[in-house]
Parts: sequence; C-alpha cells; structure tokens
Amino acid sequence: MDYEEIKLNVSNDKISEYKVFYGIKLYSDVFTSEDKKTLTSKRIYSTKKKNYVYYERTDVNWNYWSDKRKYDSNFDTNEMKRNIVFEVSQDLNSFSKYLDEKIIKKLILKEKNGEIVERLDI
Repeated sequence: MDYEEIKLNVSNDKISEYKVFYGIKLYSDVFTSEDKKTLTSKRIYSTKKKNYVYYERTDVNWNYWSDKRKYDSNFDTNEMKRNIVFEVSQDLNSFSKYLDEKIIKKLILKEKNGEIVERLDI
C-alpha cells in the first residue's frame, strides 16, 4: 500500500491544532443531523505502523444556512462548539462505539481479503 501524509484538524477552538501521520483512508461518510443544521464527518484510516485512526468532526451545515427561508435566530452558529474525536487503536472493533457494527465487520473483511487497494495495470 502507498501511504500518504494525513493532516487532521483536531482543534475544538479557534486555535489551529493538527495531527499528522502516514496512512490510507479506509472509510469516510458524512451524516446530517436530524434538524439539518450540522454535519458530522466520520473517517477511519490505517496507519503505516498497522494502527487505526478514527476521526470524527461535527461542523455547521453551511448549505442549510445559505437558504434564507431557514433562518433561525435561536441558533447562533458562532456558539456551536466543534466536536472532534481523534482515537488511535490496534483493533477496528474498538470503533464500534462510533460506527455501526456492520461497517466495522465489512472493513475488517475487506482488509483481510486485500480488497482495500487494487493495483491495476491499465
């Protein structure tokens, strides 16, 4: 596998703070909150040293707020606290508290069968 430099913003305030490592992305999805006002991005990486990184970040859904009909004076986007989770583990199962068990099992199976990266000579 070809690992690339991964740089993740782990700042929960306005001061920048990053975690940098070599890895490859195994999983990525974005979830919209029920009220459509926030987005949560969830990712899993495999590191060069055979560990796994779970990264989760919740931000304001600016696409929702760009529609003037959805204005809500009670929701102050500046007061919304960023929620960031950065966790390192040797076992993908430890991330089942963040992701559905089916997703974890599928990732484990795909990695075991070497299906994450397919080299093509095309």
